[in-house]
Order: sequence, then C-alpha cells, then structure tokens
Amino acid sequence: MEQWGPLVPAVAGIWPRVLEHLSGQELSDLETEVLDGLRAHEQACGKAATETPEVTPETFDAVDITARSVEDALRSRPPLGAWLNEEFDRLADSRERFGPAAAPAYWTAFRRSLLVPVMYATDRAEKRAEKSPRTYPGTYGSLRGDLSHGQATVSLPDDRAAGSVRKPRWWRLQFRPDPARDVVLEATEPSDADTFVERVRAQLDQGARREALVFVHGYNVTFADAARHAAQIAYDLNFTGVILLYSWASKGGVLDYPADGDAAARAMPYFRTFLTTLLTRTGVGDVHIIAHSMGNRLLTGGLAGLDTTALPEGSGRLGHVVFAAPDVDHDVFRDLLPAALRQARTCTLYVSGRDRALAVASRVSDFPRAGQAGTSVIVAPGLDTIDVTALGTDLLGHSYVGNHTSVLADLHALFRHGHGPEQRYGLARTPHPDGDYWSFQPQK
Repeated sequence: MEQWGPLVPAVAGIWPRVLEHLSGQELSDLETEVLDGLRAHEQACGKAATETPEVTPETFDAVDITARSVEDALRSRPPLGAWLNEEFDRLADSRERFGPAAAPAYWTAFRRSLLVPVMYATDRAEKRAEKSPRTYPGTYGSLRGDLSHGQATVSLPDDRAAGSVRKPRWWRLQFRPDPARDVVLEATEPSDADTFVERVRAQLDQGARREALVFVHGYNVTFADAARHAAQIAYDLNFTGVILLYSWASKGGVLDYPADGDAAARAMPYFRTFLTTLLTRTGVGDVHIIAHSMGNRLLTGGLAGLDTTALPEGSGRLGHVVFAAPDVDHDVFRDLLPAALRQARTCTLYVSGRDRALAVASRVSDFPRAGQAGTSVIVAPGLDTIDVTALGTDLLGHSYVGNHTSVLADLHALFRHGHGPEQRYGLARTPHPDGDYWSFQPQK
C-alpha cells in the first residue's frame, strides 16, 4: 500500500493546473469523482492502520481500488492523467519518510524515528525531578510561572499515518513508548532567552527559507501533548523551517474550562514578548502561526496589542496566520480581527458546524464562538474562511486541523505553495451577504 503514499499531495500539486484546464460542469464532475475517491481511500487507509499485525486482503484491495479510482478519474480526461503520473513520480522518487522535501538537517534519525527539536516559550511553572537537577519529559505542569524558553525533543515514527499522534495506551498493555510506533516527548531543555535566540537562529541558518511556524495549543492540553502536536503538524505539513511552540498554563483537565480561560488571558503579554523576540532577534524572515481552540484568545488578543509592522528595520514579518476552531467570542473575534489582517500576509479561519466542543462552549458562554459555522459564520474582506463541516471528523469534531488529512493537505497547499483557496483542492465557493467563503464539498 505504500506505493500510494504520495497520492494526496500529487493531486494537490496538479490541481491549480486542472483549474486552468477545465471549467463548468466538467470540472464539477471531476471534483466529485476525485473527492469521493480520496475520501474512500482515506477511510480504507484508516481501517488498514487499525489492523495489526497484518492488513487483511480485503482492506488491502480497498486501499488499492480507491486509489485507482482517483487515478482513473484523471486519466479519463487527458492530459490530467499524465500530469498526475509526472507529479506522482516526482514525489515518489524524492520522498523521504518526512515528505517530498528533505527533513531539516537538525532533525536526527534514530531507530526508525525522527528526533524533532521543538523550540518553545511558556508561562507554565517549571517542574524538576526530586533527586536530580536534570529535567525530564513533561518538565512543565499546570501552574503559572514567568516566561521561560527552551527546546523540547519529540520522537516521531518515520512511517506514521498523517494526522496521527499515537502514544502508549495502558489498555493495550503497552506501558513503555516505542519510538517506532509512538509520538513521544523525549526531553526538555530549558534555556535563557539569549540561548533560545541563538538556537533558533542556528536552525534558520540551516534552512532553505528563513521561516518559522508557531503552534499555540488550546484548552485541556498538557505541555507534553502540546509539544507532540507541534512536531506532528510540522511533520505532516512537510514544514522545513523552525517549529516553535507557545505553551500557556492550561491545567490539562476537562473540568477546568473557566480556569483555562483565565490562564489564556493572563498569558497574552507573555505571548507578545515571545513573538517580538522571535521577529526582532533571530533573523527570521516569515513567521507563520497556527492557533487552536482557546489558543486563539492569545493570538487575537496578542496581535491586537502588538503592531508587528512597526518593529525595527530588519525584523521578520507575519506570514500565514491560521485561526483553527477558535474558542473566542464571536463578537470579540470580529472586533480584534482587523489587527491581524493588517499585520499578516494571509489570515485563514477554519470553522465547523459539527464542532461539539464549541457548541458546549457557546452554551456555557451564552454567545456563539468564532469557530462555529452556520448562520453565525464569520466572513470578512481579507479573511479566508474555510468551512469543514462536510468532512468526517473525530468524536468532538474539534481537532480536525491536526488530524484530518484533507485539512492537512489544505494547509500544506497554503504553507508550502502559498496557494489561495481558489487554487486549493476540494473547496467550493459559498456565497454570503458579507462576501464569499469556502467549503469542503460533501461526500456524495
């Protein structure tokens, strides 16, 4: 089944050319066929991932048949089939486990895994082992502290499925992490701000493009899980710049929603300091940001209180800013949005009408959240709003940005190629009184 590994990025890679070649009903028919095939392929691959130690012949056939349905849809419309073959071969020939682009030189291969450095800043209080001055995985807990910096090392299996962040599960009688299967926080190494800056600069010096990606986690997330998700997103997006995490003092418990909201508000000035340091002292060119859920409160409030366009000459600039399922009051988000639009190259908002977590949050708060679709969807000039309601998601429908391959492919087209929504695969223009937005198409 591995021969179909580059299928999704291959389709995404040729799609801008497809849009120039086809139009009208012919394009619509092709979109339906390809989208149905890719979704069926994704489901078959998901079933295959759950079958251990060996995939059944029926599942193997399903993976192959669904992939070939996508190939046949394009082959029936020359020269699209030839384009797919060329792109597929290019990706397959050059593909390392990390993706079409080679992993950064400072990512270390180790026992069928990659050791990924995640540079971090946090306002969590630091924990230390009682009998050792050395730090250990999960160094930071839920208590509040001052702004601190460092490097986390995350072990990622080099053959993991996109969107998966597997970790040991006690009900599988697997008590020890296996680097060949699990995403593991191996170590954290706190440092002062100057050392942090030097390390980020050194990593930028080794990259082809001087860009960085900052991940800001949401509610009910521990430091260890935040670091693992940051590394996972960088891997799945084939991001070759520096990956960074801002981790605020979430308690990591489902019953701590009000306390997490206060902690997010308290973290805003620390986040601004971190972002200013990154933009002004490291020599970075572009800083991209993905914030998830309640982490968007830091992002929207932080940018509203910071004008990155007025930083000293030679500072970096904000690139692509992504608001993923934001747990932010609908009206507050609208009020703060202009500050982000003024500073970033692009702003993208992912929303869903099936986000149960945000539905609960809206009832608790008495107001809709910015990440909800439907009648309250936020559409504004300069903002690319993407409705993912039609995609099958996790139980809560809240973590689609990190674990759904269609959304990851959409983000890859944005971060890797700078494609706008009109150039990205699977999105349909949706009219709205405030202007058009974009929706993933439902499965037929």
